[in-house]
Amino acid sequence: MGAPAMVASGALCVLLCAPAFAQAPAPAAATAKAPQGGAASSEAGVVFGRWDNDHNHVLSLAEFQQGWKALRRAGEIQARLHGQFQAVDANHNDAIDAGEYASLALVKRAGASAQPLSTFDRNRDQRLEFDEYVELVRRMVSSQAATPAPRKAP
Repeated sequence: MGAPAMVASGALCVLLCAPAFAQAPAPAAATAKAPQGGAASSEAGVVFGRWDNDHNHVLSLAEFQQGWKALRRAGEIQARLHGQFQAVDANHNDAIDAGEYASLALVKRAGASAQPLSTFDRNRDQRLEFDEYVELVRRMVSSQAATPAPRKAP
C-alpha cells in the first residue's frame, strides 16, 4: 500500500472513530507528540508529518484543528466524487465504460481535446474503476483550470 492509500485508510479510520474520540476525556496538554514504531504508527506518522506545519514533532491544537478540517473536507470531496461516479455508472458494474465515459461532464466540456479513456485506465481493462476516475477528475480539473476560458466579445 502506497503512502496516499495509507493516508486515505488512516483518514477513514479517523472519521469512523471520531465519535468515540469525542466522548473520551480531554488530554491534559493541548499538544501531541509524533508516533513511534510499528506499521500503524508509520501510517499515523505520515498524517502527523503532514499536519505538523512547523516540523517540531509536536502537534499544537491549531495544527490539529487545521489538519482535521482538511481531512473532513477531503472526506466530503471523496464522498461527492463517489456519488458522481455511481450516477455515471449507468449499468451499475462499479466501473465507467467507454459509453459512460463519453457522458462525463468533464469529457463533454473538454470536447475534441478530451483524452481517451485509455489514458486513465491504469490496469488496461477498458473501463475506469473509482480510483482511476478520481485521477481522471484530478487531472482534467487541473488542466481545465490552467486553460483560461475564452473571452466573450462585448
